[in-house]
Amino acid sequence: MPVKKKNTAKHGSEPKSAARQAAGSTPRASRPDVPPGYRFPTKPEGLLDWSWARERLTASHNYVIVTVRPDGRPHAMGMHGVWHDDAYYFGTDSASRKAKNLEQNPNCIVITEKLDEIVIVEGVAELIDFDTVPEELSPASKTKYGWPMEPHKGGAIYRVRPRVVFAFPLEQIETSVTRWKFE
Repeated sequence: MPVKKKNTAKHGSEPKSAARQAAGSTPRASRPDVPPGYRFPTKPEGLLDWSWARERLTASHNYVIVTVRPDGRPHAMGMHGVWHDDAYYFGTDSASRKAKNLEQNPNCIVITEKLDEIVIVEGVAELIDFDTVPEELSPASKTKYGWPMEPHKGGAIYRVRPRVVFAFPLEQIETSVTRWKFE
């Protein structure tokens, strides 16, 4: 019998970006802050449109999620998930290392699989109720991976909302390095 998970997110209310994302606004594009020796562009000409990152986040079949252990050590794991409405959704067992890490510290990083067009999402993960998962996600997961996103014993669903997203497209590295801020 399916188990319904309750939202047990600690750490206060949703980030400011949640309201902005819900309203469907586009994040603000700029250049990342890097040392001058990197010689990345500093002017806004050549910034990528948010649709560039969204396409790669949606199309990625595999992702890496980086969390922080309670003792401060990093933990990285390959993941399947679905990018939907400018958030990353994934399921995991509530006893997994990443779930335990996120319970202590919801800050995490999600990285797309293609390193030559890498997109890096710095965000906050929240445990969500299965009944709040957008109805499009289960069929999208079934199409993408062969299994639906649905409740099961021990299972937990998380939504990662971005705070900052970076793109480092290798072929356009001299002109298109972009950072998007969600505020």
